[in-house]
Amino acid sequence: MNQPAPLYVTEPALSLLDPWLRQHLPDLAPVVLRRFIQLVSGIFETRSLLIETIADSTAFQATASSNATQVRRILRDLRLTMEDLYYPFIRSILASVPATDLYLTVDETSHGTDYNVVQIGWATDGMSLPLGMLIYAPNEPWAEDTRTLLHTIDDLIPDGMTVTLLADRVHTGEPFLACLDGLSWNYVFRASESTQIEHPTKGWMPLRRVYKRANMGRYFPQVRLWKQGQRRANVSIWKRVRPGFRPVIWYLVSNLDPDATQFFEYACRWWCECTFKILKSGQFDWERGRVTATHRVEVLLMGVSCALWALWLLGRENERIPVVKPTTTQPQRRRHRLIDDGYAAFRLAVKRQQRLQMPAPRPPRVLDYERVFVSAKGREG
Repeated sequence: MNQPAPLYVTEPALSLLDPWLRQHLPDLAPVVLRRFIQLVSGIFETRSLLIETIADSTAFQATASSNATQVRRILRDLRLTMEDLYYPFIRSILASVPATDLYLTVDETSHGTDYNVVQIGWATDGMSLPLGMLIYAPNEPWAEDTRTLLHTIDDLIPDGMTVTLLADRVHTGEPFLACLDGLSWNYVFRASESTQIEHPTKGWMPLRRVYKRANMGRYFPQVRLWKQGQRRANVSIWKRVRPGFRPVIWYLVSNLDPDATQFFEYACRWWCECTFKILKSGQFDWERGRVTATHRVEVLLMGVSCALWALWLLGRENERIPVVKPTTTQPQRRRHRLIDDGYAAFRLAVKRQQRLQMPAPRPPRVLDYERVFVSAKGREG
């Protein structure tokens, strides 16, 4: 007797993501949820943000033109909003994360001259998973809306978690730091060399004039910043000198006890740039997309954000760690990116006609994430 083909063979991404998204979005209207699951499944399977490519996925079963029309119809659906869909999803996800400390990043990116995006993400495993985002037109003010977004994210984080925000120089200002004080968040921000501090012995001076020792940190606890205000913070300075390279100097402002740890923490801010690279040119082709209407961009970014969370979960469960030779002095292969590992696990299960299930979230890895292999002779690989 003929038997129908199992769902996980014909629609593998849909069958994997459907129960997972329903678990984290139980209060969403069935029709709206079904549409969003289709979008996320198409983005997950094709790793693309191009409408025609998404429409080629197994989540859409009509003709090519009809599938593309359905994707556009989903993007136009005004019931798909951050407040009703993505933020409840993030609240549910974070409630299941086994962690007490969260490192968050905030950064901006642009889509040519069409629009800009401010994104707040959760730093772990060499990337920053999106928690919330703000879309605004080029040359429009965004600082006040970003502070509002911080309050929104704070409401999603379970009680008892310690939050540390990592940000670049553009955010280092009194209104932003005052907002973080109100949220009781820690912060590690980079400061510009022109930032004025009240030196303990020499009075007011810009950071560029503070004496720096090569490959050693200088720490100034609770010094005043900016002559016009009363802000006090901890300032850390590091000057890295290597033969054949220009010196690199970091100026950090933080409310944490000043020590070398802040430099390792701030280095993880770059992970948000790694996520933007994955989205824009590395895998999802966001930079080639032609969707520019604000609401449609928002729906598209919610879809890819959920897909990133799913790929990260699968990647942590199926992580491939290269075998390191302890005696070689030659550069060795670095750890695979977890997004690639997650997608490889998905494709392998499809090939073997195996049923995958979404794993539970793992603890974040930030300072303990192994990023560079070092040989026995101390040379970086």
